[in-house]
Amino acid sequence: MSTDEITASGGSSIEMWLSSGGEERIAQMELQQRVWEEFAAEALLEGADLQVEVADRVAVLEGIVERYFVKATAERAARRVEGLRAVESRIQVQLRAAHIQTDADLTAAAVQALEWGGLVPPERITVRVEARVITLGGDVGWESQRAAAVGVVSRLAGVKDVHNRIAVRPPVRPDRLERRIQNALRHVPARHVTVETHGDTVVLHGRVRSLAQRDGVEQAVWAVPGVAAVADEIEVTT
Repeated sequence: MSTDEITASGGSSIEMWLSSGGEERIAQMELQQRVWEEFAAEALLEGADLQVEVADRVAVLEGIVERYFVKATAERAARRVEGLRAVESRIQVQLRAAHIQTDADLTAAAVQALEWGGLVPPERITVRVEARVITLGGDVGWESQRAAAVGVVSRLAGVKDVHNRIAVRPPVRPDRLERRIQNALRHVPARHVTVETHGDTVVLHGRVRSLAQRDGVEQAVWAVPGVAAVADEIEVTT
């Protein structure tokens, strides 16, 4: 067989492979590699037992970690990858024996952490713990307080998961809300994002390049005084 025949045969095989979904598989492998690169940039994830699979631009994270905060770090890292339209976390938290606490002890630790944190009004937040899963309830005036409450309890040893049920009830009226939101979005990558307001509720439409960018847009909107709820309908595109 001549060299020309070998080249032609090889080229034909490559074309058939690409036409049968090879390009898509390459794209998924590239996204998977980018997730691993984001993991490598996080010191907390060094040595963590994690696996990543990507299909249809959805990253599925699996593995076992010893602290909930490590799990949350992995999820945030994956969301930074451009092109992923979703991250599904199946990471399990298996606590060290030294970190295991009773639900009553963990409740007390969470309440104390919220009181000492200084960033949230602890008297407006409720804490419930079942099977080492913390559920936060109540209401606060600002999204930053809501996020801070989650951040405080997420770092506690012995936590397996955190459910955030805190409502935001702004202390100010939503005056000229849409214009102020549009001004806030000038400082984040949101060129293709549009805003609708219905009272103190904001609906976001459009597209961004990563889940982290979508999170950033949402956080910028939450930071505007008067926002009580955000419906995020932004799509992640390649």
